Amino acid sequence: MKKYLSYIYLICLLVETSQAQMAMDTIKLPEVKLTESRLTTHDIGTHINVIKTDELSEGKSINLANLISSSSSVYIKQYGALATPTFRGTSSSHTLVLWNEIPINSIANGLSDFSGIYCHNFSQIDIVQGGNASVFGSGAIGGTVHLNSNTILTQKDELSFSSTFGSYGLSSHSIGFKINNGKLTSKGSIGFLNHDNNFEFINTTQLGAPTAINEYGKIKSHSQNIDIVYRLNTNTNYKFSFWASDLEREVSQNMTVSSSDAMQYDISKRLLFSLQRKFDDFGVVFKQAYIKEDFRYTEILKMIDSYYIAESHISDLDIKLLKENYLVNIGAAYTNNQIQNNNFISLSIHESNLATFSALKYESKYFSINSVLRKEWQSSFQVPLIPMLTFEAQIFNSLKLKSKYNRNFRSPTYNDRFWVGNGANGNLDLVPEDAWNKEIGFDYNIKNLNISVTGYHLHISDMIFWQQMENGNWMPNNIKKVFSRGIESAVNLSFSNLSFDGNYAFTKSTSELATSSLDNTVGEQLRYVPLHKGFLSITLVDKNLKLCLSKLFTGQVVATYGSIENMTLDSFLLTDFTFRYMLNSQPLSIQAKIKNLMNKSYVTYQNYPNPGREYLFSIEYIFN
Repeated sequence: MKKYLSYIYLICLLVETSQAQMAMDTIKLPEVKLTESRLTTHDIGTHINVIKTDELSEGKSINLANLISSSSSVYIKQYGALATPTFRGTSSSHTLVLWNEIPINSIANGLSDFSGIYCHNFSQIDIVQGGNASVFGSGAIGGTVHLNSNTILTQKDELSFSSTFGSYGLSSHSIGFKINNGKLTSKGSIGFLNHDNNFEFINTTQLGAPTAINEYGKIKSHSQNIDIVYRLNTNTNYKFSFWASDLEREVSQNMTVSSSDAMQYDISKRLLFSLQRKFDDFGVVFKQAYIKEDFRYTEILKMIDSYYIAESHISDLDIKLLKENYLVNIGAAYTNNQIQNNNFISLSIHESNLATFSALKYESKYFSINSVLRKEWQSSFQVPLIPMLTFEAQIFNSLKLKSKYNRNFRSPTYNDRFWVGNGANGNLDLVPEDAWNKEIGFDYNIKNLNISVTGYHLHISDMIFWQQMENGNWMPNNIKKVFSRGIESAVNLSFSNLSFDGNYAFTKSTSELATSSLDNTVGEQLRYVPLHKGFLSITLVDKNLKLCLSKLFTGQVVATYGSIENMTLDSFLLTDFTFRYMLNSQPLSIQAKIKNLMNKSYVTYQNYPNPGREYLFSIEYIFN
């Protein structure tokens, strides 16, 4: 594999040292198309929900779980110290999270904990429903979440101070800066968060459903980030990004457990260097990333002390060639992973992976088409060819039809293959999960109204499922099949200073193959997949004042399958109210929010309670 890495560095060096004085030609919009992100390059047939973090209403304390659950049709399960998503009826490991287009899912378990990702580090967050594994790789079956931090749009220097205080002992403080020095621009922040998390809840597992307090759930979080962009000239940019986080949590148990001493520690460091170079009709981006995860989970009373330290070195090359209406995009990524885990067959495991993809895109006034093909070489198992074909047609000025047909996959995780523990063993013979997706939809846009509707069919085979074997041990196998289908819709209606935003998802996701002779779940809705989920908000903006009222509906979900009747979690409707005011006399903004205004008691995972009514108050002061 070392020779592939050498080739990547050589190509990058040749690009940087050749044709340095070439100027932009008259190709149509070459600067935009040759420097845009992979997501934007391959967005044909895809609906992207763009969230600007400077417009968030919870100050610097909001995490990715709260952001997505309170503003989209994606279901978030919150339990213990974890919050994980369900995109299009898939499992938590079928969502890929990318930081500046570098995958950051844990290489141990394939997950990203959305409760531990705080959003103030990012300038923009893109939420994409539907898989895109041909472009971004393993895990992008149900959806992708893009955390973008290295897009720096600042015209002036500023220093900001922000504090948030809230119910149940929440306090969050951050210091941020933005600097524009001609060719060099940068931004960064340091954040601190403490949360006692001692909310009251109704314990439905005890006789009489008494009121109890979540006394064990404290959270401490520290994070630092910096992004630097150096523009050598109009054709060459250098970027550097650093993101570190240190999260310590008391792991709350479910309502049936009276006491616990479980603790979880997550320390992450992420560094990214990128070179961006463009010529007349040719552009290249090279990225070198380093990601380190340091994880530990302890329960002293149960004599549990589990840890892993994982390191990833990622080299990524992206080349674009633009000729009139055609765009050719080829890319390659070499990943070197190493992990030490005290629950694996071997204390230290090292693996590497090489991935390449090629794309041909055609755009005209009336229609666009894009084809992508991905191939990966993994040192431990085979990955099939991953194709994608997307199409869009402009029927009228206001109506656009779109369609997508693609294959996606998820490689077995290190836990799936190498785990050795009390009563559980991994499986070295696992193969990647295989998924085929078909979708069709339309976008309707007029002056004050935007509507987007998408229908999809998603078939997943060779899905990895942990089951108890005859010897009593648990082991994963490629034995599960899932069929997910549904409709997603979004609408925006605006009148001068008043706007309405809404979305709705109907998701039918069922098991299609019995995993054993006792499996009675065939044809049943998958666990923790709501059939209906919707969101509606009304926002009023008047000069420096912003008011927002939002409603979030989550339908009933199956929690546990039964021989006669399934155990379900009730549907719930949550209401939030937000107030924001910007002072004219001072560079000061004040925000207040009431979450769960009606003090609704609800759970998103069986026997794990959520807070009732919460009050948040934020203040931010900016020096220019």
